[in-house]
Amino acid sequence: MRQSYANLDILVFDNASSDGTEGVVRSLADGDSRVRYLRHESNVGMVRNFNACIEQARGQYVKFICADDSLEPICVERMVNVMSAHPQVSLVACARRLVAGNLHAAGIARYSRRFLLTEGTAAIRRCFFLGNLIGEPTAVMFRRGDAARGFHDGYRQLVDLEMWFHLLKHGAFAFLPDPLCRILQHAKQATFENLRSGVVLNDKRRLFHAFVADVGGHASFTEKVLWDARMAVTVYRTMNAGHAISLEDIGEVFFRRFFPGLTYPVASNLWRLSGRNF
Repeated sequence: MRQSYANLDILVFDNASSDGTEGVVRSLADGDSRVRYLRHESNVGMVRNFNACIEQARGQYVKFICADDSLEPICVERMVNVMSAHPQVSLVACARRLVAGNLHAAGIARYSRRFLLTEGTAAIRRCFFLGNLIGEPTAVMFRRGDAARGFHDGYRQLVDLEMWFHLLKHGAFAFLPDPLCRILQHAKQATFENLRSGVVLNDKRRLFHAFVADVGGHASFTEKVLWDARMAVTVYRTMNAGHAISLEDIGEVFFRRFFPGLTYPVASNLWRLSGRNF
């Protein structure tokens, strides 16, 4: 609540927590009329909880802050100023400070080192081939009206990136290079479980089918090779986590003929030699 922008509707949606969240928030609400507390009687999952927040929000703009993350005091004001000055922008993001589980700084992640205002399709293309450079929900702001569809409930790992693509198909992208939020990087167990169950791979395959028509026709040879290599690494990590996959079944690549015998062995060996755990 320590934001320089004061015109806030602060909605806390409790996804059936079993700690003292309700008491703390209701105490804050007693002293601040901007704070509202809503609760799910049972855990509805991340996507449905996100969508409930959008549905219950009252303001023109939506600014998420996920549990354990934090915002710099000027974050909301800076983002609102960008959205107000550039009505064509459907998504604004900022650099974020990454904090490891031991609360030690793990670096700063940025889409760009300077202020950027670009077409949404350009941002989609860059993140399609390079991954989610835009960031987590805490790092963005968007218009509530543009997000009426909500987060796609068919995704579990790439649900934020798919939403950013959905918004950017209808507007421009703006980026603030200053780290205006802090993201706590949780333990890798959740990622491992999503690899083991095939969630990560399935989300990536779904994303390919949903957006390849938007980016594939203008993609360079290098970009196509990069996608295929990143898909190979995802397949390797998924199999290494214990989920069985047939390489011949992977059709969500640009050079399918070369994927089993060339792309996969080269990319997976490079990943393994990098010393990553999984």
